[in-house]
Amino acid sequence: MKIVYASRMGHVEEIVSKLGYTDAVKIVKGDEKVEGEFVLFTYSDLVGETPAIVESFLANNPGLKAVVGSGSKARHPETFNFGAIKVGQKYNVPVLATLDLGGTDAELEAIKNAIAAL
Repeated sequence: MKIVYASRMGHVEEIVSKLGYTDAVKIVKGDEKVEGEFVLFTYSDLVGETPAIVESFLANNPGLKAVVGSGSKARHPETFNFGAIKVGQKYNVPVLATLDLGGTDAELEAIKNAIAAL
């Protein structure tokens, strides 16, 4: 399963790195192309919105299988991980996790197992 991620503050990139996905594709502009199925790791933008570059990427890449979100419960308790949740709802895919910043070791292990089961 391919891993695709968007990271603005570095938390999402750190998560992907901790999970050992060295060949993950980083969304930088939103025009990247990925062949086949993938799991998306994303942050939320503004007030709980899916980042525009993620929306652009998803509009041109139909292989989304699941999504993982990272956010800050302390800074955005009312809209915590809404960006990932909205992707899950819009594309009818499971949200594998909504992490507070980098997540815990147990959460990361659960994500890795969930991706392996897809």
